[in-house]
Amino acid sequence: MSTAVLFDRYGGPDALYATDTPVPSAGPGEVVVRYTAIGVNPIDWKILRGDLKAMLPLELPGACPGVEAAGTVVQVGSGVRRFRVGDPVIRHGRPGTFRTHEAVPASQQADELTAWPSRFTAERAAVLPVAAGTAYSALRQVGLRAGERLLIHGASGGVGLAAVQLALLDGAAEVVGTGSARHHDLLRRLGAVPVEYGEGLSERLAELGPFDATVDCAGGLEPAGAAVRAVPEEARRVTIVADPAVQALGVPFLEHVPLELASTLDLIGHSPFELPVTARFPLSRAADALALGQRGGLGGKLVLLPTLATEQDADHDVSL
Repeated sequence: MSTAVLFDRYGGPDALYATDTPVPSAGPGEVVVRYTAIGVNPIDWKILRGDLKAMLPLELPGACPGVEAAGTVVQVGSGVRRFRVGDPVIRHGRPGTFRTHEAVPASQQADELTAWPSRFTAERAAVLPVAAGTAYSALRQVGLRAGERLLIHGASGGVGLAAVQLALLDGAAEVVGTGSARHHDLLRRLGAVPVEYGEGLSERLAELGPFDATVDCAGGLEPAGAAVRAVPEEARRVTIVADPAVQALGVPFLEHVPLELASTLDLIGHSPFELPVTARFPLSRAADALALGQRGGLGGKLVLLPTLATEQDADHDVSL
């Protein structure tokens, strides 16, 4: 049997429930993947609340959240040439990864599976697509070039931490990142110049400027206003948060590039790259993971581990 975490109605984390389901079979052009680690992201509770139902319509009852995971191919359908049984893969894209097994389209055109580089652990691989992939597309959208200076708002979140590292790998001369003081040591270690939030932010940024481009990973009018003041050219600003008020200020919303994760992994290559995992939960405690994520300010990623079987194990493993 397989296990899936589903919801029958839109709502909060308490709407989730774990249930046994049959292990799926691979249809033509599909593979079945058994997941080892599953990433948890803000989009998951936005999907659960119904915030994105116009953009991402799901069939209720029995919808499954989750948009990233790492696992192993356990069955290959007819016509599949890209993958074989035993291949480690990263799943990304449409919702549906809060489960132990999933049948996934295997074509490159579907762009839902990417080879899992052996240098990354299961946890590190599972949290790459949303954070690193989104950061990669953001940097491409603002046209970051070698030798330029980049400003990142919300640099201590998952996407922000990825953007710091990818920008430096891409040749940025300097990256300045806003974040809470408790995350400044991490930002310095990754190569960024940290700046504290709060009163006087615009003045502190003005002292550190000018900047060639800016990526907003926080959302809200204050970061948007600071981005507009720091970078005059609208085409060199981007936000990962869809907010009409922010877009009206002149900070365009992100557009994802094709083959985003594969391109990101090409850029990373064998260079050091770190997305800290803040907490781990068994799949059965997905609701607890979402509740923790909604509180924010974690400075790292959350993962679900299907092999982490009991609450006792989780209490031993979770770093809160």
